[in-house]
Amino acid sequence: MKNHTFAALLVLLAGPVSAQEFEPIGEIRVTFQGEELVFETQATEIDGQTMSSATVGTMGGSPGLPLVNTLQITGVRAVDGRTAGTLFLTRSFDEHPHDGTASIIWQNDSVSYALNLSTPPMWEMNPDQRSNVTYEVDSYYFDGETGMIQARFSGEICRVDQPGYEADPTDCHEISGSFETQLHKNQD
Repeated sequence: MKNHTFAALLVLLAGPVSAQEFEPIGEIRVTFQGEELVFETQATEIDGQTMSSATVGTMGGSPGLPLVNTLQITGVRAVDGRTAGTLFLTRSFDEHPHDGTASIIWQNDSVSYALNLSTPPMWEMNPDQRSNVTYEVDSYYFDGETGMIQARFSGEICRVDQPGYEADPTDCHEISGSFETQLHKNQD
């Protein structure tokens, strides 16, 4: 993720003080550990640019790195006006997100879940099975600036108790869900 986008997401996830500046643009419904969870995707205007938690951008394109499109969606779950979880979805693709990119360099699909971004536990991809998330795209439109996607996903994520450590492959759980959200161009 580019620094500018990452900084915007940190602002986006900052909390209830500036929540009125953000507009919900979509929803992610998830089942994890027997719980039904709902996350919102959001967007706002900052210095004349739309900063969104649901973007399409490109990565690579330099010698040795293939150019791929990347769908990055971050959903925030709020309880009583406070962030109670953050979900990260990623899909790399060539022409259309129906078909993922099979590349040694780019991880095709991923999902991560954090109850609290500043303290563990977090849930990330199984280190033994890095490509265990599947996406089924029902509809997708993107004109290079804005668009819309409706899709479903399923996979397995594993517990991480220390930031920077790999996920524990012995403590993994199924995660599945669906999402529908507006998309914006990833701002470099």
